[in-house]
Amino acid sequence: MKYLLFYGKLLYVSCLLLNSQNSFGQSDNPCGAPVLPMNATCTFTAGTNAGATATPTAGIPDPLCASYSGGDVWYQITVPAGGAFTIDMNTGVMTDSGMALYSGTCSSMTLIECDDDDSGNGLMSMIQLTGQTVGATLWIRIWEYSNDNNGSFQ
Repeated sequence: MKYLLFYGKLLYVSCLLLNSQNSFGQSDNPCGAPVLPMNATCTFTAGTNAGATATPTAGIPDPLCASYSGGDVWYQITVPAGGAFTIDMNTGVMTDSGMALYSGTCSSMTLIECDDDDSGNGLMSMIQLTGQTVGATLWIRIWEYSNDNNGSFQ
């Protein structure tokens, strides 16, 4: 299991091989998104979306869940061996998250999945995927439901 920091939200990542370090810089722009490392063990990390703004939508479809209203932050991962992983969030100041996963490039993406409340941690997001292309880059977008209670998360 794992927790990842996603700009204002602590993300719990229960993973096959996905792991994060203790802290990551956050990016308000997908082209500057930090890469989350993949390891065999998973740990909690903290993040924030305080001060984040909406991503320009040219080439990137808006998420279709969790009342997206801006204030998003971005990360990227490389799909681990086996092609399966889980990204699960936990509360902080933010208690209701949205998360979307995209394929493509940082400026031209296709929405794979959008999640609102699938985590067991209150109203937080969780995405579990299998059958993904090993080695592919995927983009993770995190925001607070309705963009009205931004801040820390895990």
